[in-house]
Formats: sequence, C-alpha cells, structure tokens
Amino acid sequence: MFRRGPAVAVSLVLAAGVLSLAPSAVAGDGGTAKDKDPCSDASTVKLKVESTSDDRLLATGVVYSDDGNLWDWAFRHDGDVSADGTAKADGDGEGKSFRLSRIMVDFAGGKDYITFRAENRHTGEVCRAELQF
Repeated sequence: MFRRGPAVAVSLVLAAGVLSLAPSAVAGDGGTAKDKDPCSDASTVKLKVESTSDDRLLATGVVYSDDGNLWDWAFRHDGDVSADGTAKADGDGEGKSFRLSRIMVDFAGGKDYITFRAENRHTGEVCRAELQF
C-alpha cells in the first residue's frame, strides 16, 4: 500500500508557497490586467495595464486619498524605472485622487512586470500595486 496522505500535504504546501510569490494580478491573453490594493494607511491604489493596437502597453495608476498632499510616484517595468514624478491629489468633497497614464514598450517574448508606487511626502504613506502582463 502507498501512503498518499503525506505526499498530498507536501504538494499542497509547495503549491501555496509558489502562489504566494506570484504578483497579485496576471493577464496572459494580452488584454487588460487590474490590481487594486490598500496602501500603508487610509489610501487605496489601483493599477491597470492594457495592450494598445501598436504593440505597446498603456499603464494607468490611480491613488485615492483623503488629503491634498504631494506624492512622489514611479512606474517600473521589469524592475527598471519607466517614468517618475510628483503629483498632487485633487478632488471635491471627501475623496481626492490623482491618475497617471504612461505608454511602455511591450517587450517580445515573456511576461512584463509592471509596478506603480506612490509615496506621500507629508505622511510617508506608501501605495504599491503590481501586475504581471
């Protein structure tokens, strides 16, 4: 007789470990990928990446905040800085936000790893979202 119980348990643990290392959202069909995450404080960040008709990627990062502070932001593509700058959250009423869009080259062969990160200059709050596209 074979003892399957321990083998099944080890397989489940290994599979869970591999999944925990994967980025939080994946788009394998070349369509659109989205990731929405809480930030280190009260804000929320959203990243959307989609293919364009000319084999490029359109990456859009949004931070929803409750203040009008300055934020330092950066897009990374496969670990390299693709674009960075400073933005100010703006809006009426309770919610404020800023939205940034950038075009990136869609590298042939393999997956693209896109990261959007923003840090509030006043509070130090950090927002980060990532996708494998």
